[in-house]
Amino acid sequence: MTLNTLKQDKNKRFLLSEQVKFRLQEKGFLKVFNYTDYNHFKSQVKKEFNKSYAIADLFIADNLANECDFNDYIF
Repeated sequence: MTLNTLKQDKNKRFLLSEQVKFRLQEKGFLKVFNYTDYNHFKSQVKKEFNKSYAIADLFIADNLANECDFNDYIF
């Protein structure tokens, strides 16, 4: 890996979209992420203190509980 690649990887985790993806992955809803909804939710939460949590909550509220990533596993 070059130095520029390492710098880009480090800076990528501070992007709001990457933070939202991380929050959704923690909750098991990563497969519902798309940039169209992300941009729509981003415009709705302009006044929120923690935008990544607010956008992730909107994604979860907008999608049904049966679309959770954990439903694919056999218990």
